[in-house]
Amino acid sequence: MKFPTLVAWIAGLLCLLAGPAFAQATLSPIEPLELTRSGQFYLAEASEEPPDVDRLADWLARKTPVAHVSLLGGRYWFHATVRNDSSATQWVIDPHASLMEHVGGWVYVGGQPPQTFVTGYHADTPYMLHYGSDITLPRGSSAHVLLRIDSRYFARLPGIDIQTKAEYRRTVISENVLALFALGALLTLALYNVFMFLGTRDKALLYYALYLLAATAGWGLTFHLPAQWLGWHGLQWHYLPFFLMVVFNTLFYIEFLQLREAAPRLAWLGYANLVLALVLLPSCFIAMSWAHTLATITISISLTLALVAGLLRLWSGYLPARYFLAAFLALLLPALVILPANLGLSQDMVRNPELIALLGSTADAILLAFALADKIRLLSIEKDGYLVQLHRALDQASTDALTGIGNRHAFDRALTALTAADSSAGLMLVMIDLDGLKRLNDEHGHAHGDALLCEFSRQLQTLRDRDMTVFRLGGDEFAVLGDMRHEDETRRDMRRFEERLHAAGFEGCGISFGIAFGSEITSSSQLLIHADARMYRHKSTKRDAPESAPQAFNPRRA
Repeated sequence: MKFPTLVAWIAGLLCLLAGPAFAQATLSPIEPLELTRSGQFYLAEASEEPPDVDRLADWLARKTPVAHVSLLGGRYWFHATVRNDSSATQWVIDPHASLMEHVGGWVYVGGQPPQTFVTGYHADTPYMLHYGSDITLPRGSSAHVLLRIDSRYFARLPGIDIQTKAEYRRTVISENVLALFALGALLTLALYNVFMFLGTRDKALLYYALYLLAATAGWGLTFHLPAQWLGWHGLQWHYLPFFLMVVFNTLFYIEFLQLREAAPRLAWLGYANLVLALVLLPSCFIAMSWAHTLATITISISLTLALVAGLLRLWSGYLPARYFLAAFLALLLPALVILPANLGLSQDMVRNPELIALLGSTADAILLAFALADKIRLLSIEKDGYLVQLHRALDQASTDALTGIGNRHAFDRALTALTAADSSAGLMLVMIDLDGLKRLNDEHGHAHGDALLCEFSRQLQTLRDRDMTVFRLGGDEFAVLGDMRHEDETRRDMRRFEERLHAAGFEGCGISFGIAFGSEITSSSQLLIHADARMYRHKSTKRDAPESAPQAFNPRRA
């Protein structure tokens, strides 16, 4: 062996044994071991992996170590040493926490040929939605783990775990169930709100549905569903839905919070970030290495603006902002942990940051659904209040202010409806003129005249027991609509009402009335003409009969 080669081999071996990056980590059968804490990344060149463990130290000595990968992508080697003092022999190496296009693995155990595996975005991985690969480590053995990682970008600093196969299977099942449930919930809420929009035409529902569809597509791509399910590896499309999430989320919160009217400057800031997202969107195709960083920036701005807008609207008394704020807090809490890692500002504090972010998005979607439901509930309450006011206004418009019975407007509507009905032949109209009102007003004042009108109206309202409706048409004119079967009773009632007026002190007043029937006419106007003519005939008859002449009003009797 030549002297320079010997020196390089000894230096590499000393680094391997003494340096902190080459410290040997002990495996645990219970907890996964994060290899990046004890291992070392190196820049990858065109050289191949070492053929055996004896040449590994010399091979590593010629590599350039780096603290971590660049988020803009590249080619890297990773090396770590582990020792298995447990009884478990079946283990899984799991590169995780970031997209990695190609991962090649070599595990060197003394006295054995290297174990190799291939995983990553473009590989046919043995575990659904995960990069894990099986290895065997005999009890009491030490092993060198060497990975070759190639990717055009990294979503965040990658992690590399090693844990027992049994524990890893449980982890995979748990994470996959949560991920598929969350994606299903997002898609279900999206489709539901599309149908809601078709029925209500509320733009907030449409923007919310589009936001959820973009979120479903984005997280589906992040978890490699199209790659593993359909074999479609369109990496340049991965961040397109996240840019669109910013667009639709901005449109949603501006519409939902009514920012254009309540906070126009904040709305314009939101629109500016929306335009920024659209301008940066082509980076997915022309600058893929930067797409995840640019999308992270626009998402961070969007979340900040939405949070500020929600706080301002809640402060101003806009109650639907309650659930809106809760929704964005549910999204913001995992974002505070994950977004800095997306920009390379920190290490991930959780094993599967994508899953945490997806669950946060799902909680956000559910709470935003509550916010929309709360808005609809409040609008329904507001609508009911308006309907009550409208009914009151209609009642007031259809009620005589003095007597409390129906007015001319109510009479015209009722007469038109009844004469147009199939049963109009049995309709009876009684037109009534209250005799002596003008004389009473002239001699005793309008207060006495009003008292006469109110007393007569109270008597007329007793006819409602026979499903008859009563109206004051104006001045001293009244009308009654009912069934012609009650004609005889009505004639007797008119005479009795007159007697009651006299008994109440209105002795000089009387009642003239005329009755017409639906069977006699073909229109409501003809019915009015008939009843009116008979009423004036009755009035003339009473005027010609001296015994029916009105007597003076006695205020003591009143």
